[in-house]
Amino acid sequence: MTSLSNLYNGIDPYSLSDWYRYLNCGHFVAAVAGTDKMQATTVVGAVRTYAHLPKERPFDFEAWKDAIRSGHTFVTYGPLMEFSVEGKPAGTRLKLSAKGGTLDVEWQVASVTVPMSQVQLVVNGEIRETRSVNPREDQGHWSVKLAKSSWIALLVRGHYPDRPEIIAAHSSPVMVEVEGTPFFSSADSLTILEQIEGALAYLDTVGTRAETAIHRRMRMVLVSAHRIVHNRLHEHGIFHEHTPTTDHAEHHQGS
Repeated sequence: MTSLSNLYNGIDPYSLSDWYRYLNCGHFVAAVAGTDKMQATTVVGAVRTYAHLPKERPFDFEAWKDAIRSGHTFVTYGPLMEFSVEGKPAGTRLKLSAKGGTLDVEWQVASVTVPMSQVQLVVNGEIRETRSVNPREDQGHWSVKLAKSSWIALLVRGHYPDRPEIIAAHSSPVMVEVEGTPFFSSADSLTILEQIEGALAYLDTVGTRAETAIHRRMRMVLVSAHRIVHNRLHEHGIFHEHTPTTDHAEHHQGS
């Protein structure tokens, strides 16, 4: 997530869509941000990544990297947050029985820059709960009932007096696995498959090949990812189109 050159647009909701797709399919990716300073009009640090380090770890780069990998993070244009599910921070994986259950979500937010307007609970990419908040500091909790495997995250909206509302902060998710219900979205899986096929086409045609070994390694990564997603679609009986390079006889059985 990045600020680009417009400092008042916040986190682009469309930029979240791909991230949500991967989470919906069970691929955990921590929330991180960067300035992406491609020109002088882009302010360094306009959007930042905060990572929570355990008290027993030293305050150093290795501890920070481990916190990022673990997903104990949130991304922000200003608001700070604490967010937990059943007392566990963002990046945690919880397991429930096949019956599912009701989980307690707690949060606390504060901002001295962007005035906050709303805090929202995101479950599997959809807004489950919304609450208007004090512009500078607030806290609260929700009880969330889950019947299938889901990811849960916190989103903070805000706006300056003369500007439209923006997505000002977003946490990494807590992944909740409900026994017998895998993380899977057929629509999102199809989109991911198409994106991988597009990346392969780019790599094999107009992409610059500086080194043959690197090209082969990158292609292997994409082919492996494509095979994983493709096989999951077959496991779930989801119809999907194929490009000429990825077609196979099994797809035409019975047709």
